[in-house]
Amino acid sequence: MPIKILIADDHAVFRGGLHALLDKEDDVEVVGETGSGLETLRSIENMDVDVLLLDISMPGLSGSKVAQEALKKYPSLAIVILTMHEDEYYLQELLRVGVRGYVLKKSTSTEVVQAIRAAYRGDSYIDPALAQLVISPYVGRPSPRQPDRIGVLTPREREVCRLLAYGHTNAEVAEQLFISDRTVETHRTNIMGKLELKGRSELVRFAIDNGLLKFE
Repeated sequence: MPIKILIADDHAVFRGGLHALLDKEDDVEVVGETGSGLETLRSIENMDVDVLLLDISMPGLSGSKVAQEALKKYPSLAIVILTMHEDEYYLQELLRVGVRGYVLKKSTSTEVVQAIRAAYRGDSYIDPALAQLVISPYVGRPSPRQPDRIGVLTPREREVCRLLAYGHTNAEVAEQLFISDRTVETHRTNIMGKLELKGRSELVRFAIDNGLLKFE
């Protein structure tokens, strides 16, 4: 019996290319494609799925939340994250949630297929490019908390920070909060300036340390 795959990614062209790639494998069958978080959860309920290939940045409901909800109902479901995020904090938290694989979109087709097969067997697979993060002494070690830092953000800035940390783009944040892209960019600039953050990885770490991201 082939391994039944559901591809969840908001980019149709990427889904199509991945579907075509997997069709070449004798032991793999793509049973469906989805473009949003809620659609993915509905499809899991209505389809026989062995492995879910899931992007982190999904409209409506983030990939992290989709993984949590799916594993609550279907603990045996194998989830492989397929993403552009080379971030130890996403990797750390998603593995803790229970995903079995984490592969970068820039990886080779061989690595994607290897991840699928490993996850289906019940094993874990981490993209070789991220191997150093798994053994990093900093993975799993929380940075010193600074409770007063979050107090400098307004409620709206906290919400923007949370959505950005989940991997949403400015446009996606704007859509969810019913504000303009330019307003989101202004909030983003203010957040980075107030907190003295140098990039997305530091923003993600801040969000995790201050309870803005919920993984369970």
